[in-house]
Amino acid sequence: MNAITRRAAAAALGLALLGAPLLGAAPARAQAPFDCPEPVAASPAAAAASPAPMTMDAAFPDGGGALTVFAAASLTDAFGEIKADLEAEHPGLAITYNFAGSQALVTQLAEGAEADVFASANNTQMKAAQEQDLISGDPVTFVRNQLVIVTPADNPAGIDAPDDLGASGLRLVLAQADVPVGRYAREAVCGMSEDTAAFGEDFVGRVAANVVSEEEDVRDVLTKVELGEADAGIVYVSDAYISGDQVQQIEIPADFNILATYPIAATAGGDAALGDAFIAYVLSDEGQATLADFGFDPV
Repeated sequence: MNAITRRAAAAALGLALLGAPLLGAAPARAQAPFDCPEPVAASPAAAAASPAPMTMDAAFPDGGGALTVFAAASLTDAFGEIKADLEAEHPGLAITYNFAGSQALVTQLAEGAEADVFASANNTQMKAAQEQDLISGDPVTFVRNQLVIVTPADNPAGIDAPDDLGASGLRLVLAQADVPVGRYAREAVCGMSEDTAAFGEDFVGRVAANVVSEEEDVRDVLTKVELGEADAGIVYVSDAYISGDQVQQIEIPADFNILATYPIAATAGGDAALGDAFIAYVLSDEGQATLADFGFDPV
């Protein structure tokens, strides 16, 4: 796709989103433009190399303490299990989570919200936190994720392949473009659009016309699909895994999928001992096994 075609697709998608109806009563917005930027903070799944496992040597202090973790919404269930395990193992430890889109978490930290650990769904938002001096030390990658298309359990639109996302009249819901999974979804669609033999002409524009809602985080996308308020959505594999038989999954080919890497770091001004201990556990064999149990790819 040349620059002129990309700009035309972006304009088409912007107009489509501005005119698209919103689904349900939950907050959502139509955001334009939908363009095809060069991929950042993630790599095509087929080409990405696995990073070497990392470990940290840190233990929770005797007597526990209060630990606050800001984490991407896609980590909700896995980190919930980690909280249960850690609090059972360390009497006196009390973990509080704040789950949201990574970009929203950075904003909250910048506005003075207190936390000890920040776990982002992409490197872009972690870098933004670093640039604002919100992070202490160097972030480390602790898990990976990929994208998948989901439909309601009964798949009323009859979607069976990614090219169906461009079918006329399909109701597609995505996360907002500044949310990591929303950006990754757009990169995947842009990649597919390059293969006109498989996806036809103007795949980006046709997908654009089908976007009826953009959500604040990946769980909102998943909920819309589970409730049948959309025919399809693009979420992380880990979210579809949690949803179980409430959705059907359609794989995105590895050549177009995105391997999302999740960085984690202690926050500036937080409890360094508790923060480092939490990060060490997440990187440990036990923590990695828990993340794998919830559909993530361990490092």
